Amino acid sequence: MRNRNAVSLLAVSAVLTASLTSPATAAAATAPSLGDFVLAPSNANLHSVVGLLDAQLPKLGVQNILLQANRTDAPKGADCTSPALNTNDRHVVGKFCFNEGDTNTTQWMPQGVTTVADAQDDELWGDKQAILVSWYNKDTSPAKGVRVSFLDTDTGNYQHVLLVYPFVNNSGNASYEAVTTPQSGDGGSVHAGGIVWYGNFLYLVDTRRGIRVFDMRYIFDVKSAANGDVTDPDRVGRQDGTFYSYGYRYVMPQTYGWSNPSGLASFPPDHGCNASGPQKFSYISLDRSTEPDLITTGEYCSDLGDPDRNGRVATWPLNFVDGTPLTDGNGLWRARSADRLPKPRVQGAVSFANRWYLHSTGGGTTGPGHLQAAVRSGIGVLATDGAEHDVAIGVEDLSYWSSRNQLWTVTEHDGKRIVYATPRP
Repeated sequence: MRNRNAVSLLAVSAVLTASLTSPATAAAATAPSLGDFVLAPSNANLHSVVGLLDAQLPKLGVQNILLQANRTDAPKGADCTSPALNTNDRHVVGKFCFNEGDTNTTQWMPQGVTTVADAQDDELWGDKQAILVSWYNKDTSPAKGVRVSFLDTDTGNYQHVLLVYPFVNNSGNASYEAVTTPQSGDGGSVHAGGIVWYGNFLYLVDTRRGIRVFDMRYIFDVKSAANGDVTDPDRVGRQDGTFYSYGYRYVMPQTYGWSNPSGLASFPPDHGCNASGPQKFSYISLDRSTEPDLITTGEYCSDLGDPDRNGRVATWPLNFVDGTPLTDGNGLWRARSADRLPKPRVQGAVSFANRWYLHSTGGGTTGPGHLQAAVRSGIGVLATDGAEHDVAIGVEDLSYWSSRNQLWTVTEHDGKRIVYATPRP
């Protein structure tokens, strides 16, 4: 049961100043239509297929995965450093490194981050505290989809879990494949730009589709299966009676999906965004300061010189009892609010107590990222609030650890990868 102590809202609605943007020099953004932010349930049969896999493959819970995490050679303590932090002007209050193989590869790119503070109101999973990081596979054929690192904050050790999509194969057997888009055929890896761990569920954004949902209660141990093979890095799923997993010990299949009702959305080239229509699902975070808890999703958009195309963020209500979306009478998941972003190239956004925190980039592999707060300056429009801070190179998704007052993120560029936290400004 989550703590329902009241959270004092900041007095930010009074920040309605013309000094934030000058009408003489910049056009004003207009509020987006809340009707553009609707998701419908999809992939209704996935849970039954996962049940078939459950009858054949052994499982392991999150706490035990953390206890036996096999990446034990990552730099720790004072040895955990990264050139990504060379541009950061904020105090670092926590950090974790990856090992050399995960830091320097171009085949896997870290993107999303979530913590046990999102998962549980008491910020514990059993007696463990964990940080999860999502990666998408980039330079292999076929695309291997998405993996998630389960990092034990007590030890700094971590374990990769491969996310998979379950299906029944032509022989009538339960199997699984890489998480790609489109899902069938020769699609590329889902970008995995953000994740939220909420109760038993892991929410993963799929840029053009919506949100995929995975269940922490179904993490299968392929290595311990009587017919499992974790020695082959090139095969996945059930083949000739053997379960493969691209060499990963653990796989976690998708159990539910929430998709744009009209199918895959289309967006302008070169990371451009639309002013209206279905949202681009670039990143995701959780806000526990509200009633009910809210998921925040947002768009990464290149600078098109149009305030209505900087990108949009939306909030989606959750059921804290079972961790599922709060839907309307027709079974649709409708956003509670939607707002224009005050700047382009936002890589991550998290809200707390009616105030947003935005990560933006633009400096490539050498220039700093930026962290800036924002508040509503009108109905459906956010405005920057306070100084813009230079932060690490290649910053991505954001997650807020409330009891510590910390913003957590991960940096993406090979050779410059680190998971770290700074105080909330």
